[in-house]
Parts: sequence; structure tokens; C-alpha cells
Amino acid sequence: MVLWKLKNCPRCGGDVFIDRDLDTWYAQCLQCSYRQEMATPDELDRQPVATGGELVPEE
Repeated sequence: MVLWKLKNCPRCGGDVFIDRDLDTWYAQCLQCSYRQEMATPDELDRQPVATGGELVPEE
């Protein structure tokens, strides 16, 4: 099952999908291919989001 976070890439602000490999969860941007491994899928909610060229923590 793939989860989507729209406009949530910390690098470019693009759309991120969350999926699982054999043993880890990861988030990968569809536009710039930024990839981040995570312990749980909820970990992405605590990451900063790109807004207008600067990183701002999501509230």
C-alpha cells in the first residue's frame, strides 16, 4: 500500500509517496527523487516542509 503526501518534499516541495521495502519504510519524492528512510510512516509528519525556497516546520 502506497501513501501520498502532496507538496511535502523537504527539498523541492513536490509530492512524496511513502512505501515499504523488505525491512524499512521510506518516503520518496516523485519530482526530484529525494529519498528518506523512516522508522515508521508517521515519522514524515514531523519533518519540515519546503515553502517558497526555505524549510519551515509543519504545524
